Amino acid sequence: MTLKKIIRALFDNTGIYIGKRPTHKGSANFTVDGFSYGFVFPSANYAPWQGDVSFMNIYNQIKGNTLVDIYRCYELWQLVKKVQSLNPQAAILEVGVWRGGTAGIMSQQLSDIKSSATIYLADTFSGVAKAGANDSFYTGGEHSDTSQQIVEDVLKNKSKYPNYRILKGIFPEDTAHEIKADEQFGLCHIDVDVYTSAKDILEWVWNKLIPGGVVVFDDYGFHSCTGVTKLVEEYRNHADRQIIHNLNGHAIMIKLK
Repeated sequence: MTLKKIIRALFDNTGIYIGKRPTHKGSANFTVDGFSYGFVFPSANYAPWQGDVSFMNIYNQIKGNTLVDIYRCYELWQLVKKVQSLNPQAAILEVGVWRGGTAGIMSQQLSDIKSSATIYLADTFSGVAKAGANDSFYTGGEHSDTSQQIVEDVLKNKSKYPNYRILKGIFPEDTAHEIKADEQFGLCHIDVDVYTSAKDILEWVWNKLIPGGVVVFDDYGFHSCTGVTKLVEEYRNHADRQIIHNLNGHAIMIKLK
């Protein structure tokens, strides 16, 4: 094992992220589509996941199935529990499942709190869809290295939460009809990387969210996903919602009424 791999293994156990400093055209501080980016490294060191045995158990099983770091994974873990306290029957929707890592995190939390809520998991399983003029980096088809079987394996053999539905195809056009017409949602996790896809999902789910329900935009804080950043900013001044930009990269949109 190389020294680099040894160091990475040591830090993996604490949830500390080691990665390449993001740059654009050779610069660590830059602007893309009018949005400013730089290297963000918060100095806060509160790491509650280290004392959360159940979370760490499922995270260590699924971390190879997600590109989402431990900070964002733990936020999803906490949010599932919170929205379930508002309405135990409220469903969860994730669009952009990739290889099932965050689906495993959220479904394990549902299992831990003995929920019977449905978690809907939507993905094309053929990569990013609807890339367009609002997206600076994605062109379509990226992240196609997945399959429904890979996700099924996570849900059946790792989180083992039985009440899930996999929706294969472009959401909402191809698969939203498979969801009950009167279904209400407590949490929607949007991890689709591009503007139009994220907008279509948001507009579909918003009226189905319970008061206090949350939409999480995984890609908000990353320069490769400026379309998602643009979308969230378009809604920032809407009176029916509160938007929080977390330094972990998430944007959290909370339905107020």
